[in-house]
Amino acid sequence: MITKEKKLDLLNEIEKKLDETKIVVFTTFNELPVSEILPLRRDLKSKKGEFKVYKNTLLKKVLEKKSLKVNDSIFNGTTAVVFAYEDPFQILKSVSDYSRTHRKNFDIKGGIFGKTILSKDDITSLSTISSVNEVYGKLVYSLKSPLMRISYILKSPIIRLINALNEIKSKKE
Repeated sequence: MITKEKKLDLLNEIEKKLDETKIVVFTTFNELPVSEILPLRRDLKSKKGEFKVYKNTLLKKVLEKKSLKVNDSIFNGTTAVVFAYEDPFQILKSVSDYSRTHRKNFDIKGGIFGKTILSKDDITSLSTISSVNEVYGKLVYSLKSPLMRISYILKSPIIRLINALNEIKSKKE
């Protein structure tokens, strides 16, 4: 049994994490050994995310305190919470991929993005969005590509002239 002090500490911890996070995903896991959840935890940690298991009653209290009304079905069964502290789309992609590979024992229940309550379908849709780094990469490539073509076009006549001069030189020798 958890003492009142421990419950207060956990409530404060959950509240703090909700304040710091960009997105929260509620998941369920049934009969999954720790050894199978560990790769997901490591992946999330490397992407500045976190996977934590809390009692449903504690989660409910914190969400009510924050005036976030989520569907009560989220609190059925075991609930693990995924917090994304930086790029939420990378975290959503990891959770969604893990859910696809562990369909029997792991499922997404819903989530919160800012003050918006998300369904399982919303989270699955959001997981297809490219991460911030991928978007930056595509932007840099699209900006760089025309410049590369221009530099190639400008170099092309000079290269042709050099090749022609080399041909003339080789014929004279």
